[in-house]
Amino acid sequence: MLASRNGLHASTSLHSHIGSAPLYLAPTTKLTILPFPPMVDPSKRQPPHHLTGSVTSIKVEGPLGTVIVPLRDFVKLNWEEANKLVGSKKKQQTTNSTQQKAGEEAEPRKLTLSVDDATIKIQRGTWGLTRAILANAIEGVQEGHTIKIRMVGVGYRAAVDDDPFPRLDKFEEAFAQLSEKYSIVGDEEQRNFYLRAISKSNDNLRKKQRLSLRLGYSHPVFLPVPRGISCTTPQPTQIVLKGADKEALGLFAANIRKLRPPEPYKGKGVFVGDETIKLKAARKK
Repeated sequence: MLASRNGLHASTSLHSHIGSAPLYLAPTTKLTILPFPPMVDPSKRQPPHHLTGSVTSIKVEGPLGTVIVPLRDFVKLNWEEANKLVGSKKKQQTTNSTQQKAGEEAEPRKLTLSVDDATIKIQRGTWGLTRAILANAIEGVQEGHTIKIRMVGVGYRAAVDDDPFPRLDKFEEAFAQLSEKYSIVGDEEQRNFYLRAISKSNDNLRKKQRLSLRLGYSHPVFLPVPRGISCTTPQPTQIVLKGADKEALGLFAANIRKLRPPEPYKGKGVFVGDETIKLKAARKK
């Protein structure tokens, strides 16, 4: 029994063991270890290679897209291949006595994470963090993430249309300035990987969309929809965001919300998900 610091109770500390929880991958999901760290913001100069040499990344590919997840060198991936088959039916052939399996479907692959020394605080914290980020990436490429946004206010409207002035985002602008003399990416393999990804998005530059918002200002607000995010408006006051990258979805939703945060007196504003706000009493003059 361990006494708590405030002295109110004494109980044993319980660990969540998030890092050791297994992950299950569908046959259509593929994981690839990349020998370089993920490019979080290519518009900024990257740290020296000797500082990031211990950080690699995992490319998670699936039917709905690709997500890059950082991976530290002390985090290990342990695979457990499934040998059984589910949903199989055996059929006896009349020509010979052999059995034939029909409708075979492989079981999802099992993946667990481990660290070199779980007693070290940084490794123990990174263990659970990496597992949580990887779980979100696997769920995103297999099933996708969805964020619903609702707008409350007189005259608040949202619409999605084609962007008449498509612009490069910060990733594309940074890589467009690459040259032999100065490179924002230190590793050649890393630079070529992201250049190939950017070149694919440039082919669809004319198909970019923008989100048009009317939030009580004297002018409409236009936000370009980021790559990898699907934006729809089933109703004029509702926005539905879908995508494989949960972090990118949350960031775009936060950018929409900060244009008109919920206010506590009339309850107007942009609400993300199941967000609610407690109303205050009206101010008395």
